[in-house]
Amino acid sequence: MICYYRNSSGQEINLMRYPYRLITADFFNYEWEESTYNGRIYGFSRSLFEKNVKLDVFCRESEFPDAMNNLEDIISVDVLRGSPGKLYVNGEYLSCYIKGVQKDEWEAGIYTVVTLTILSDKPYWINETTEHFYAKNSDLNEDVGEFLDYPFDYPHDYTVSDIGSQNWYIDHVTSCPYLLTVYGPATDPRILVDGRVIEVYTTLESNEYFILDSRAHTITKYLSNGTTQSLYNNRYMEQSVFDPIGPGSIYITWPGTFGFDMTAYIERNEPRWRSRRG
Repeated sequence: MICYYRNSSGQEINLMRYPYRLITADFFNYEWEESTYNGRIYGFSRSLFEKNVKLDVFCRESEFPDAMNNLEDIISVDVLRGSPGKLYVNGEYLSCYIKGVQKDEWEAGIYTVVTLTILSDKPYWINETTEHFYAKNSDLNEDVGEFLDYPFDYPHDYTVSDIGSQNWYIDHVTSCPYLLTVYGPATDPRILVDGRVIEVYTTLESNEYFILDSRAHTITKYLSNGTTQSLYNNRYMEQSVFDPIGPGSIYITWPGTFGFDMTAYIERNEPRWRSRRG
């Protein structure tokens, strides 16, 4: 099993590596809350839930204070900042806070059992899958080096030739929230997902981009001068651009004059099981 915690500052603690060792946790337990009317079930929902993670900390006496301080420094950040961290299990994560910490048998100064109480208002384990959609080979190629210099480390060349159409298979049983990143230059970029319109009315310069987050219902433009701008009111409004996508095979078309990435958030009730050798 792979199990680690990453706080909202990006600091990580591996719960399976010395001096920390996961003992048990209720990762794989969940429960739906039924909605009823006149004695009949008409739906199910999930709300806040708690998970308990129990681990031991066992090391030399000289190492014990640093091990305990490191644990506290990492897990306490999120509540203080009001920003959730992520608990990763087998490659999937739960967005959560650590709301409680209990320590037992710590008196000897070399060993303790720590129980972490995890609280989440997004009760799904998430696996992110990303697909890249490249600008087709056109007049843009003449000045590729000039306008594709994004203000961050991005390992893809968006001048790969394509015709503005692509199939994408999302392996899940239901539709998924998504994150869309569109890179300039582009004017009023329009994307069709199985015929559904996702369009934002804006002009992106060569080193600008915007991010549409369907979970947060936000569209944020990142300008070349380092500032940001909300494009929420610039979206196509005849149908919601925030509706989830998939599942299965989806067909995506666009003019081909710009590149973009789409990330689907595959939500599961429990993390995937893996063999001990996997």
